[in-house]
Amino acid sequence: KQWYQRRVRGNLPNTNGSSRCRIGKTEVLVGVKAEVVDAALHNPSKGKINIAVDCSATASPQFAGRGGENIEQEILSVLNLLYSSIDALNLADLCIVKGESCWLLNIDVLYVQCGGNLFDAASIALKAAVHSTTMPNVSVSGEGIEMELEISDDPYQVWKLSTAMCPICITLYQEGESFAVDVTEEESECSTGYVHVGVLPSGEVSAMEKSGAGNMEPIALLEMIDAAVRIGMDIHKQLDRQLLAESTTATL
Repeated sequence: KQWYQRRVRGNLPNTNGSSRCRIGKTEVLVGVKAEVVDAALHNPSKGKINIAVDCSATASPQFAGRGGENIEQEILSVLNLLYSSIDALNLADLCIVKGESCWLLNIDVLYVQCGGNLFDAASIALKAAVHSTTMPNVSVSGEGIEMELEISDDPYQVWKLSTAMCPICITLYQEGESFAVDVTEEESECSTGYVHVGVLPSGEVSAMEKSGAGNMEPIALLEMIDAAVRIGMDIHKQLDRQLLAESTTATL
C-alpha cells in the first residue's frame, strides 16, 4: 500500500551524491562522500565503501538510548550484507593507482522520521544516492615517493558509478500463518519474525537473513522469497524510471 507513496529526491550539500526517500511516514536521507585513501593490502586493485547508520532520537521514541543503537546495528548489518554478498558496486572502478591509492565512499544513512519499513527504505535511498554520485577525474604524475595525484575540480570532468547490480531489501514479516510487506511501525510489533531478502534488478536473490524468534516452515519461506522477488523487481523498475527521469531533467 505504501509503496506508491514513495518519493526519492537528491541534492544534499557537500556530498558527491545523495537522496531523500519517503515511504509512508518513514523518511531517510543518504549522503555519499568520496575521499582518496591508501589502497588495502589484501585488495590492492579495489576501492572501499564504509556505511554508517544514524537513527535520530527525534525521528522516533524507540530510537532513544540503547534502543536506537540496537536498531542502528541491525540496519547496518543488513546493508553491509547487501553490499558485501555480491559485487553490488564495482570496487575496481574506485582504484586510482593499484596498491597505492583508491577512493573510499563514506555512505551515511540518517533517519529523519520513522513509520516502519526501515530496512527497505534505507536500501532504496542508498541505491538512489549511489546513482546520483559523481566522481571527479584524477590525473597521476610521477612514480614512487614522487607520485602526485591531481583531483579535477571541473564539474564536467566526472564519471558515474553503476547501479546495475545494486540490490534493494524487501522485508517480509510473519504474522500467524500469513506474511506482510511494507508494514507500519505498529504492524511490525505484531510480527513473530521477519526475513530480509536482497533482490537485484534481474530478480536474482543476492542475500537473505532471518530475524526474530518465530519459526518459519520451508514452504512458507519459499513463498516469502518468491513474493520478495516479484515486489523487488517492480520497485527496481519504478525507481530506475524515476532516477532516469530526474537525471534527464538535471541535464537539460
